[in-house]
Amino acid sequence: MIAAKPAPQKPVSQHLWGAFSGTNRFLDNVVSAVLAVLLLFTGYALWNIWQVYRGAAVDAQIVGYKPDGTNNALSLAELQGINPEVCGWLTIPDTNIDYPLVQGPDNAAYLNRDVYGNFAVSGSIFLDYKNQPDFTDFYTIIYGHHMDGGAMFGDVTNFRQEEYFAARPTGTIFLQNATLPLDILACVDASAYDRMLYTLNYGDAAAQQALLNYIRENAVQYREQTLAPGDVLTALSTCSTASADARTILIAVVRRSGVQTG
Repeated sequence: MIAAKPAPQKPVSQHLWGAFSGTNRFLDNVVSAVLAVLLLFTGYALWNIWQVYRGAAVDAQIVGYKPDGTNNALSLAELQGINPEVCGWLTIPDTNIDYPLVQGPDNAAYLNRDVYGNFAVSGSIFLDYKNQPDFTDFYTIIYGHHMDGGAMFGDVTNFRQEEYFAARPTGTIFLQNATLPLDILACVDASAYDRMLYTLNYGDAAAQQALLNYIRENAVQYREQTLAPGDVLTALSTCSTASADARTILIAVVRRSGVQTG
């Protein structure tokens, strides 16, 4: 009887090399997967940044329709041909605040929609949906996102600085049949839940004076203004970096007493 020969054994070094090669392939696959995810994330981040700044910039077509106070009705009619919810144009010299005003059926409508009605992270500059679009309410709130580089209402927070505030005392709102001068009254830091600054019902003289007193007492920057009969207030509200609920509000006197038609 012939005994069977045992099967030849692989050297230990070959076993180790095989295990090492398998581990290497696994690590290669993991690294490749991680790099693919990072590449996708980077691409998405760049696309998102492009979307943000594309939406925040007013394109040449819209700028071409900006009213100049001589024939607002024609300019705004052309804008309303693009979007019937356009109700005016707001500009403050020597800032990036120079945008058409829109007003939707609620305050969420233009948070992430541009003046064309398309999705845009930067949204639009829009009136509170409860306000009258002709600025006949005593207190009208205008909202805009705080964007880097001063886009949208990014420059509003600059009015917290004394020199910046002092150097930019005026602005203008163009409506279809009127040009409304603005005199900057105050810059206020507030909470999104501030009941005085985010309430619109100021129909009687006592309530209006209480609001004016509150603004003076809580202002970061302030200049004395006298309101003539017919003059009203508007508030430009944007987010602040202080906290999630922090807001910076630029408040101006709307000189309806000296309204210019056009």
